[in-house]
Formats: sequence, structure tokens, C-alpha cells
Amino acid sequence: MSTTAKHQVLIVGGGTAGITVAARMLRKGYTDVAVIEPSDKHYYQPLWTLVGGGQAKAASTERAESSVMPRGATWIRKAVSAFDPDNNTVTCTDGATYGYDVLVVAPGIQLDWDDYEGLESALGHGGVSSNYRFDLAPKTWDFIRNTRSGTAVFTMPTGGVKCAGAGQKIAYLAADHWRKTGVLKDIDVHLVVPG
Repeated sequence: MSTTAKHQVLIVGGGTAGITVAARMLRKGYTDVAVIEPSDKHYYQPLWTLVGGGQAKAASTERAESSVMPRGATWIRKAVSAFDPDNNTVTCTDGATYGYDVLVVAPGIQLDWDDYEGLESALGHGGVSSNYRFDLAPKTWDFIRNTRSGTAVFTMPTGGVKCAGAGQKIAYLAADHWRKTGVLKDIDVHLVVPG
């Protein structure tokens, strides 16, 4: 199998972690840094909790991937389908193969909403939301603003998640909003944690 190109540093994933590592490697003197990232949009996901808590706008978390790609890095607009560490290569979905001296794997986490029966169809309706998705974080804030009484349940999922503390942070932001608006006494708040 022939290699399409070889890079000194190859980073799989152009999210916040991937672009941060790319910038640091370039500053440390690496001259051939490539980032494999298929998306044209970059999302600063750590801010989504603040969007859900009414402290930020969703639009402020979205940028063109080209605007956050470090100057000097090569952006390969593809998706990786296979790793071959014995040959120091990765293969993309289009069959292109890229070699490397140093590999950084930072592809992010794909959430499996369907792992919980009925969750995907419930999201965004009836007070069910998540700050782990760009389009849902503003709905979380809508639900919080419009809740005047009842029961509010916040959960922290088990296993690998994007930000383990996000479930706690949004619970605190919601409770603080309800306290400030004088309705916290009418809302039974539950934070469900693993274990």
C-alpha cells in the first residue's frame, strides 16, 4: 500500500484538543504538522454548559474550522477509518494513507443517543435536553427559563463522556437561576450521579 503523504506529526481530530496540540507542536519547533478533520465547522463544546445555563449564546461556540486551524498546520479534510501502528500509518475513508513520525489521536467522542431507548426522540421536547449537542444547549436554557415549578432531574452519565462535570454544572446554573427568580422553593431538584 502506498502512502499519500508522510508528516512529522499527524493529529487525528481537529476539535479543541487537536488544534491545541497542533499549535503547541508548531511552537515547539515541529515544522510538519498535519491535522485530519472532516468537518468544516469547529465547536467550542466546553461553552455549551454556559449556553444551557443562559450565560452564553450558541453562535459564540461555532467557528469555521479554517479560522481555528493553526497557521503552519496542514489541514487534511478527511475522516480516518483505520490505524496501522506497525507501519506508522492511518487510512482515511477515501483510501488515502498518511504516514507519521508522531501520532496524536484526539477524535472526540461520538454520543450514542440510541443506547437509551426513546432518548433520541425525546430530546428537545417535554423538558428533555442535553448540553452535549450544539442544537440542544439553547433548548436547555429555554426549559430552565420556563420552569416555574415541578421536578428537575439532572444526570451525569457513566463511562466516557465529553465533560464529566457538565451534569453538575448545569444543575447549579439552573438552581441559581431559579433562586434568583424566586421559584427554587417550588422546584424539586435532583442530581443523579453514577454509582
